[in-house]
Amino acid sequence: MKQLFFIVALLFSTVQVFAQNAVKVTSISKKGNPIIFLPHIGCSSEMWKDIAAYYQKINAVYLVDFAGFNGQRPIDTLYTDTYVNDLNRFIKKEKLKNVILVGQNYGAFVAIKLASDKTLNIRNIIASDFYPKLSMVLDPTITIEKLEVMKKGIRKGTMEMSEADFTAALKQTTEMMNFTSAEDVNRFVQWQQKSDRKTLAETLCEQFSGNLLPDLRENKIPILVFTTSYFAKKYKNMPIPEADKKLNEMYAGTPNVTHAITEDAKDFMANDLPQWFIIEMDKFLKQPIFGK
Repeated sequence: MKQLFFIVALLFSTVQVFAQNAVKVTSISKKGNPIIFLPHIGCSSEMWKDIAAYYQKINAVYLVDFAGFNGQRPIDTLYTDTYVNDLNRFIKKEKLKNVILVGQNYGAFVAIKLASDKTLNIRNIIASDFYPKLSMVLDPTITIEKLEVMKKGIRKGTMEMSEADFTAALKQTTEMMNFTSAEDVNRFVQWQQKSDRKTLAETLCEQFSGNLLPDLRENKIPILVFTTSYFAKKYKNMPIPEADKKLNEMYAGTPNVTHAITEDAKDFMANDLPQWFIIEMDKFLKQPIFGK
């Protein structure tokens, strides 16, 4: 894997960057079907370096950074819609066809919303640690009133916390939920520290407010969803078949969805288990597409 890091370092010395109002798209290769990698809230596109290094040999690879994340200049409102609109313009401007969208959590949320424009030629979607209605994960019976209280708490906690408390809370949560590697934990915390606090709060609130099940009910784009059962196994002793059943319930019968589940990674599966992630992604992408 260290060799892959070296390849990426070489590539980034000759990258081509496309700047939009709210997204920065970095091209690291130009041959083959395009893969666009989208980060999670507050993250750098660097989170995808292992996976991108593998696919740049056979695909045109584009890494996306969102305004307000990891030191990128922030915008002020309509964060998700603006990211989606800028990516839409980028794909059309570059005349990209057979596009593969890969997103971690919030990045997958953006990918699904982007793919709802049927004038785009989206071939596949790879979604990691993603749920169509995120609020259901915390409370399956959540009401509009409870959601508003939760969003108010997110805004207050994110905006008013001192830098020391913010960093301490980040590190604790990240060690618990996101990565098994201390190096990845430290890198993630640094990305969040460099991110605009308002952008962190509002993008999370927009994601919690979202319900993509209506967009997915008539889905014709093959989607691969990576999910970890690490926490269900550790805290509830739940076997993978039971976790798979709950996933299908959360996706409410969405057609053309394939689930890849592991018990051996935290939320950032592409970072904890890059080889497994690549094997599953390769297997999925090599399947023929019928009736799209």
